[in-house]
Amino acid sequence: MYTRCAYFGINKRDFGEWAEKFILAAEQDKIKRLQPKALIPLLTLSGWEGLDNCIVNQFFAFLEQHAPHVVKDIGYLREISDMRFPHEWGVGARNMQRRIIMHVGPTNSGKTFHALQRLKAAKQGIYCSPLRLLAYEIYNRMTKMGISCGLITGEDRRMPDFATAGVKPIGFNIDSRPLTQLVSCTIEMAPNSAYDVAVIDEIQMLSDLHRGWAWTTALMGLRAKEIHLCGEPSAVPLVKRICESMDEEVEVREYTRLGKLKVSGVSLDGDLGNVRKGDCVVVFSRKEIYEIKKAIEEKTGMRCAVIYGGLPPESRAEQARLFNDPDSGYDVLVASDAVGMGINLSINRVVFMTLQKFDGTGTKLISVSQTRQIGGRAGRFDQGTKVGTVATFKDEDLQQLKKSMEQQPPKLAMAGIKPNLGMIEMFSHQFPNTSFAQLWCMFRDISNVDNDYFLCSFDDQEDIARIIEDLPLSISDRYHFLYAPVSIRDTRMEICLRQFAKAVANRRECRVADVIKLPSSVPNNREGIRDLENWHRAITLYLWLSYHFSESFRQSEDAYVLKDKCEAMIQKGLMSIRHLKGRERGEDMDRYEETVQDRNNDAKERMMNNFLAHLQKTAQAQA
Repeated sequence: MYTRCAYFGINKRDFGEWAEKFILAAEQDKIKRLQPKALIPLLTLSGWEGLDNCIVNQFFAFLEQHAPHVVKDIGYLREISDMRFPHEWGVGARNMQRRIIMHVGPTNSGKTFHALQRLKAAKQGIYCSPLRLLAYEIYNRMTKMGISCGLITGEDRRMPDFATAGVKPIGFNIDSRPLTQLVSCTIEMAPNSAYDVAVIDEIQMLSDLHRGWAWTTALMGLRAKEIHLCGEPSAVPLVKRICESMDEEVEVREYTRLGKLKVSGVSLDGDLGNVRKGDCVVVFSRKEIYEIKKAIEEKTGMRCAVIYGGLPPESRAEQARLFNDPDSGYDVLVASDAVGMGINLSINRVVFMTLQKFDGTGTKLISVSQTRQIGGRAGRFDQGTKVGTVATFKDEDLQQLKKSMEQQPPKLAMAGIKPNLGMIEMFSHQFPNTSFAQLWCMFRDISNVDNDYFLCSFDDQEDIARIIEDLPLSISDRYHFLYAPVSIRDTRMEICLRQFAKAVANRRECRVADVIKLPSSVPNNREGIRDLENWHRAITLYLWLSYHFSESFRQSEDAYVLKDKCEAMIQKGLMSIRHLKGRERGEDMDRYEETVQDRNNDAKERMMNNFLAHLQKTAQAQA
């Protein structure tokens, strides 16, 4: 904690003196944000790291009130990083009277269908999707209906397909360009235009630790006369509080599931030979997906399609098509939690291999919300005509599954936000000799955030900032790179990111063929598939950058050709993949490291659960 405070010029003596006073105030429940009632949702959302960040942040708030002399210009620093009133940022939306309608209910309840019916009838409208795959689906669906619909995702821009019969523009602008009726986009890419109707899907994602800011920004900033929010009932109280701060009322429409859903009375008894046609077997480890696929195919003779988050959206869509097609020969689906939203699937039964998942810091039970959303995929494809079944692989998980499926997800407590470019630029002027990665953390530590909001995780941004730190980039350029669609867990992505950033820094063109080197042959093992997935991410990043730094990334057409080739190779690889006999090289060590990590994570989870239980008892006693 002292190291983080020292960045602001606090000496050890002052830190020691005021840290003691701060601890005493916290023990006496004088620090509102550190009271048990406030800490419970924070810990549930972001764990120990969130608690650490909150303590540092509240220490600076304490200093501003009781010892402003300890940090130079602390009042001004807190003022320029003040994020307590995010609703004031959407000036255009505040100047109009908006109607907010929430469509809430479980999976397969028709909530999104009703919102889309209203969107189709709008003169001009927008659909905000949580996934690229879903944005594509709505774009294609509207086009087939003869509605002029554009597509905007991070790496793709498409005008309506006016060659399709019946698709016509609704007019032309002053440059004689056609005007479209609708836009389907990923939520991060929502254009700042005026609309009659907007649909924001999966509104409960506004509490997502990493991407929640995009839903909060859309809810507060979309300039639409009518906004339809689709999602879980757990989001209703939080959305109402946010809308109340904007002097807007919320109309809630509740829906019930169209078809029946039941929890199986028996598990698969630990035997993959009990998997049957129409099953979706859910696995939370990508490494295990192929192992489970192989075991099912060997034990049952049925072929398995696979869907997981690392696959490109186009590959996921093709795997879904194979599984849905009764004549394709693919009778079983093995999938990660990526199956929880965005794809229509003809699933008869969802089978959880386990109910625990590694979340980046520890292995935890998946939430009630996740369990219900994934389990609810069973029996949903034919508009509720099927009875869906949810089961577990092992007997010991069955009781927990029943409990989670019967419970309602807890009410959401906070919405994610992020600092805008203007805030970061102003903050950086106060620390001209500070690295951007460090500056990013300092902003988080001293910023002022209201109780209904939290700053989305800065972890990925910190990593990206460090990788491009030594390059001569402007604050604006660095900020844009921080929110590029890139995960740098893989060394190749880190290398590609630096090459792309160098091109921007040196004001030169980046040729896609100089960076992207696809293998010459289709892979037949999971490592080869993973390699192609990383190349696909690099191509996607190039395309995203082509819309933000067009002078350096001019070869978008060539990139699209490579993207299509990469997707075709992945699809062929998935269809022909074979497993090496025994374990792949290095797998014994991987399993040993995973065992050690699991033990550490179990200990951390027990500590967290015990601490949360203590906080809940304390909060109840105080109430």
